[in-house]
Amino acid sequence: MVSGDGVGEPGAAAVVLAAEVRRLRRDRGLSQPQLAQRVGYTRQYISLAERAHRNLPSAELIRALDAALGADGALIGLRGEAKSEQRTRRAKLADAPISKPTTHGSPVDDLCDLLMDYSCQPDTVPDAPLSLADLRRDLERCFDAYQQSRFSVAANRVCTLLSDTAVASREVPAAERQGVEVVRALAYQAAAAVLTKTRDLDLAWIAAERGLAAAQLAGDPVVRGSLMRSAAFAMLSCGRLEAAMRQIESAAHDMKPTLNGGDRALSVYGMLFLAGSMAAARFGDSDRTADYLREADDTARRLGRDGNELWTAFGPTNVAIHRVNTATELDDFQTVLNAQPLGNASVPLERRTRYLIDIARAQSLTGRRDEALSTLFAAERDAPEHVRQHHVARTVVAGLVKSTRGKPGVGLDRLAQRLDVAGARP
Repeated sequence: MVSGDGVGEPGAAAVVLAAEVRRLRRDRGLSQPQLAQRVGYTRQYISLAERAHRNLPSAELIRALDAALGADGALIGLRGEAKSEQRTRRAKLADAPISKPTTHGSPVDDLCDLLMDYSCQPDTVPDAPLSLADLRRDLERCFDAYQQSRFSVAANRVCTLLSDTAVASREVPAAERQGVEVVRALAYQAAAAVLTKTRDLDLAWIAAERGLAAAQLAGDPVVRGSLMRSAAFAMLSCGRLEAAMRQIESAAHDMKPTLNGGDRALSVYGMLFLAGSMAAARFGDSDRTADYLREADDTARRLGRDGNELWTAFGPTNVAIHRVNTATELDDFQTVLNAQPLGNASVPLERRTRYLIDIARAQSLTGRRDEALSTLFAAERDAPEHVRQHHVARTVVAGLVKSTRGKPGVGLDRLAQRLDVAGARP
């Protein structure tokens, strides 16, 4: 996530490092796939190493690139300079008078570092691997934190769980290995969900991709469907909308034989179409959006309740929330404003908060400034981290500040400060 003051931007040494990797590769006549094969990583990692990003490539990858490209330690030296710059920026951030919506030095930053550590070796190895029951318990705690909109807590728990599953996958009895891969796949899905919220979209895609690989090893078609949705959502978050819809339709086709298997399969199948509805809405295809929502609604009726199988929060209420989400994307503000309150529906706080943010956006864009501000205050009261991280909430507040004649009121000004929106008084 990039903060407003540029602290989140890559430093000069990081820019030089990325450019040098790209230059050396081209000078040696190598394509990205050829270099990836030479160093033992995927092309995606080489691509990330050649783009300046606030999350530096791991030291292990840079050492491998240094050796493969004959850089005689130059790349390692540049990474050291970039790491030093990063520490300096973090120190400046710590002294800033106003809290910034940034992940530097936080559990989210640690999660980003873990995903960029291609050695896949945990920092510490426990005396004995956790049992499968322990891993499942910790997975539940990861998703509970995410669904409570406590993204930093979720990131911290995901980091620990990914390290624990890396050990367990090597050490547990063969009979438990598939169960461990299920936990690892879903832990990567939790990581992708957190990183999508914090707008670390490249790394969200990496997390989803690794989760899908673990799901293949697990051999569970429902978990595979869940990770296909996670990967598709990473695609649509990066703007690859047509690819996301193709992925969703393929995954839904593959899941059809599982639908008589119970609520778990129905929930994942329905969520595929809700993700598809968001991709279609962002693409501007209202007919396809309606088709996806209709399929999701039919599946929710078949399920018959609001559930949370595999932490999908799928059911009639989540379909209603997505009608609001997609209407917002299609600028159908009347549908949004006519939406019924959620009341006491049993859906997680994360879903409720996103619903309120979209309601606030529609209120703001239709001139209902006071209502928009009240809606954001209500959302922030229950889920402050979610509101302060979400780009739509920041956009709404920025619009309210910009459209104010004279100085913003105290409530709006303080909210703008908390969200680090330009125009707030220091």
